[in-house]
Amino acid sequence: MLLNRKTVLIVDPSPIFRRKLKVTIQTNETPVDVIEADNTGQAEVILSNQQIDVVFLDIGFPQEQVVQLIDAIDGAAGDMRLVVLAGHDAMAAQAAGLRDRADAFLPKEQAVGLRLADVIREMIRRS
Repeated sequence: MLLNRKTVLIVDPSPIFRRKLKVTIQTNETPVDVIEADNTGQAEVILSNQQIDVVFLDIGFPQEQVVQLIDAIDGAAGDMRLVVLAGHDAMAAQAAGLRDRADAFLPKEQAVGLRLADVIREMIRRS
């Protein structure tokens, strides 16, 4: 039986973090294609041209850009999932306002190991 491949978009300004997250996502048992964007504008172009199943979004970008991208995610066709990643405690206030629009929230410090693997599996399964 052929499994349906899922497509994940990582939106984060750090190439090191994107690479680390990509490797972790690709070790999941479900076949996954990973696309990377280093800014929200690039992510919006990708969203308008490709079907994405799960978006991992760093909310360290300016708030208006994050909200605009989340609006684009909400308006996209399909059942796209959103995982919000926050870099540090200063992001907590901004993250609190976005939690109700996200399917999952992870502090970046927890975006490794078993916790991240659990979130990946759950988001891919639900998409």
